[in-house]
This record gives sequence, structure tokens and C-alpha cells, in this order.
Amino acid sequence: MSFPIRRVLTSGAAAAALALGLLAGSAPAQAHDALASTSPAAGETVTTNPGKVSITLTNAPDTGLPGSNIITVTAPDGHVVSEGDIAVDGATLSINAAIDHDGEHTVEWRAVSADGHPIDGTFTFTYAGAGSHGPEETSTAAATTEPSPTSAVTSAAPSPAPATESPAAASATSGQDNTGLFIGIGAVLLLLVAAGAYFIGRRAKGGTE
Repeated sequence: MSFPIRRVLTSGAAAAALALGLLAGSAPAQAHDALASTSPAAGETVTTNPGKVSITLTNAPDTGLPGSNIITVTAPDGHVVSEGDIAVDGATLSINAAIDHDGEHTVEWRAVSADGHPIDGTFTFTYAGAGSHGPEETSTAAATTEPSPTSAVTSAAPSPAPATESPAAASATSGQDNTGLFIGIGAVLLLLVAAGAYFIGRRAKGGTE
């Protein structure tokens, strides 16, 4: 009785090992492709127009069905800037794109894995062209930091105007001058009166003698 049971157990173990081997061998074949990299890279800021956008998968995509692989590039204002047909080079798919709008661009892609399973994704990158920091901006900054001749003249402190004598002050000064004149005339008159009195007194005294 033990011999048949041992054969059954041995056969069952062998069958299980064979099944596990088959499953392990078929597992990689059932794995879907995935995105390996993009150009421009996700989240990257570029300062020159790359001219195209590309994605690279872990394996070459299935190109048997036309239109199954798609890359769409949308500018910040919402209009599509990708154009033409998808170019496939091994595991890399690319499309031409007229990227000339500053700001964040959105890339939506869809591809068919080698096993026929569709995969898709989205990423963004930012375009900051040379026009964003061109001569116009530089000249504006220079104009802001360097004062113009007009502003220099305007900001100069005005020279004080010559003081003018008010009519009241002039009148007071004139009054003071007249007062001195009157005092001088009065003194002269007093001297004349005193001299006259002196001579008159002398003459009167001489007459009595």
C-alpha cells in the first residue's frame, strides 16, 4: 500500500514543480512595458526650443496598428504645438513640436506595449526662452537704476532766493534815518542860538562899559 502512495506523492510534486516553472517562465512575458525616460525630462525647464518631444519605453512599442502610438504637446495657452507623425526609433517615440510660448507645456502620450497592452501617461516641462530676459528687460532695469538728466535736474535742491526788504522794514529804516537827521538839525540850531546869545550878550556888555 505504501508504494503506490509514494508514487502518487512523487508524481504530484513533480507536476507542481513543472507548473511553477512554467508560471515563472511566462511571468516576464506577461509584464507590460513602462516609461523609462522623456525628453525634455518631466519638470525640466528648457531655455531653447528642443524642436521635438520624445518618450523612451522599456521595450520597443507595437507599431502594427497605425495611430496607436500618440504624443500630444499642449502650450500654456491651450493650443496644441505638436505636429506631424510619430517617429519610432527602437524604444523611443518622438514628435516634432513648435515650442515658442514661455510657460509650462503639457505632454500626453499613449503607446502600445510589445505584448499589445496600451499604456499612457502625462508629464510637464517649462519653456523659458531667451526673450524672457532679452535686451528690452535689461534696458528697462538700467533705466530704473540710472537717473536721467531730467530727474537729476528736478531733484537738485533749489538755490535760496535773494532776500527782499519788505515795505514795512524799509519804512522803519527810513524813519530811523529821518530821526537822526532831525536830531542833527536841532543840535545845529541850538548851537547857532547859543552862539547868537553869546555874541549878543558880549555886545550888550561892551555897550554898558
